[in-house]
Amino acid sequence: MDVHPPPLCPPPLPPPPQPDFNPFPTPIPNSEPTAPQLTIPATPPTPNARLVSLLIYNGWPFADHWEYFVASPIQHDTGTIITAAGNVRVGFALEIKRQWDLRAEGSQPDRRVALGWVGSRLFEDIAEGGGPGGESPEGGGGYEEGPGPVCAFERALFRCPAPEKTLRNVDGIGVEDRTDGRVRITQRNCQTWVIEAAEQLEKEGIFEQKVVDFLRSTRP
Repeated sequence: MDVHPPPLCPPPLPPPPQPDFNPFPTPIPNSEPTAPQLTIPATPPTPNARLVSLLIYNGWPFADHWEYFVASPIQHDTGTIITAAGNVRVGFALEIKRQWDLRAEGSQPDRRVALGWVGSRLFEDIAEGGGPGGESPEGGGGYEEGPGPVCAFERALFRCPAPEKTLRNVDGIGVEDRTDGRVRITQRNCQTWVIEAAEQLEKEGIFEQKVVDFLRSTRP
């Protein structure tokens, strides 16, 4: 009987080439939008317009303190402070400090950011030359407390309420939202009030939306 040799098996195919391994892949370009910037004219657009600025004080190890500063048209380093004073444990209260001199010792902020000019019509109830709501031409004499909002601009800010207490004294747990079965801590402070007040001013046509966007992007 004839014996046939077994068929020859074809040699195995070589393994496919492996792609080059790059331990340092090309980074993905940052697609986040650039934080908005404010460009404020150095001179007022209308006579007696007032420059409104954000004052930032270093609050380490806690959050930085934010407040509004309305400069006097006479002396731009003196003016009115509008702030939410307090803390998250006891809550906040809106305060006004008039004839505030940023040149005085202990009054200098860590940052002063111009937000925009506000027309004089919103300050028509403020008496120049001192007294409640006014500024002395020299910008001296020390600051005065209160007596509360006396012009349209200040009343617009006060339509945004001060933050209430958002930490409990005993366990430190914040405001609870149990609608989804979980606890969410919502903490409001002087920074959130400044932003919410800016939103109110934007609704009333006093601030532009870019100011609100800037404040939102500035908050840590």
